[in-house]
Amino acid sequence: MARLVVKHHRPLRTWLTGIAAAAAFMAAVMAAFAYGEYRAGYDRQAGVALRSALDDADNRNADLNEQIAVLQQQREVDQNSRQQVQSNYEDMQRKLGDLQEQLAFYKGIVSPGAGQEGLHAQSLKFSNGGAPRLYHYKLVLIQLRSRELKVAGSVVMKIYGVQDGKPTMLDAQALAPGGKLALGFAFQYFQDMEGDVFFPENFQPGRVEVSIQENGHETVQQNFDWTSVIG
Repeated sequence: MARLVVKHHRPLRTWLTGIAAAAAFMAAVMAAFAYGEYRAGYDRQAGVALRSALDDADNRNADLNEQIAVLQQQREVDQNSRQQVQSNYEDMQRKLGDLQEQLAFYKGIVSPGAGQEGLHAQSLKFSNGGAPRLYHYKLVLIQLRSRELKVAGSVVMKIYGVQDGKPTMLDAQALAPGGKLALGFAFQYFQDMEGDVFFPENFQPGRVEVSIQENGHETVQQNFDWTSVIG
């Protein structure tokens, strides 16, 4: 497996060192120029020498500016690279979590543990439906039995909470936009059931009650805290 090695790059220290050197050089040139004028007067040879020194200083200054630009560009590239690596890492972690969840789900179907056999809700999730007070839910029903039988029946989902300071119970089927939604099922191993609910104004959900009625069997009831299903 390849290892990611992070090296600390300090373009600011190199930039400051170059600037200090250029400033010292310019100060020395100006001091020599002033002293020469004072001691012997200005002559052509001294002027040529100073002009050469100034040209050299200009060239060094241009080189420093170019180096600063290169270092700044490298700094931006390094930042973008770090951000890309972090983004890729987080994406891989999410995919790994999803894969492990799916693996545990299918292992439960193939080899149900002790006390887990029967028909029940494997998971329930609510997510934002794209508008205020609108939520999309996904309910996964699963059958864990030693005999592979096809099951059928219906689900009733009730949402308990508080509205305007008073305890309130809402039927999820009646909250479906556009009319009542039937929650019937028929499967052998598992089935996904999805839909939307539109909460009334000032309603604060607290828990969700899922009642699974398999034809010819007693109702299986499960409760989910709202904080555990919203995401």
